[in-house]
Order: sequence, then C-alpha cells, then structure tokens
Amino acid sequence: MRALALEDPAATAELVEKFSRDPDRGVRSRALRDPRLSPASVIRLLDDPDRVIREAAARNPRLTTRALTTLLHDATAAASAAANPAIPEHVMHHLLHRQPLRTS
Repeated sequence: MRALALEDPAATAELVEKFSRDPDRGVRSRALRDPRLSPASVIRLLDDPDRVIREAAARNPRLTTRALTTLLHDATAAASAAANPAIPEHVMHHLLHRQPLRTS
C-alpha cells in the first residue's frame, strides 16, 4: 500500500522522501523512481544496504554530475553509473578516449 501511495499525483515530496527511507526495498525502489525525490536523497540511496537500490540510484538521472562522475571512477559502481542517461557529453567523450575499445 505504501508503494501505491506514490502513484497518487497529490502525494507530497515529503511523503516520497519518507518512503525513500522505508524498510521495504520495493517501497524504496518506487520512491527512487519518483521525480519528486530530491537529488540529495538519490545520493543517500547510493549507500543503501541493498545492492539493487544502490545500482538503481547510480542509474538515476537526478544524480548530480559530481556524484555521477565520482561513481564512474569507482570500480564497484562504474557499470551502473555508465548506464545513467544524465552523463554529460564531455564526460562520455573523455571516457571513450580514455578506454580502448575491445573487439572480439
């Protein structure tokens, strides 16, 4: 029921923030996908105890550029961060020129 509460367009940003701290992974996951969740909470969820939540937070487009860039240099988070659609173009170019392409 808590996750469904976030489907209500009248749900407040405060409710989304509260549910981003919910003990249930499904509720936190739903809150993470909500556009009303603050970038600060997305960053906080990068340290969630659940790996699935951490990876989803790394892919979240509301993640700040600074946090995203840091994750791209972290071996444990780089794969998820690389799937983030908010990677700035200049960062993508830098990554492409820095890493040699592997061919099979």
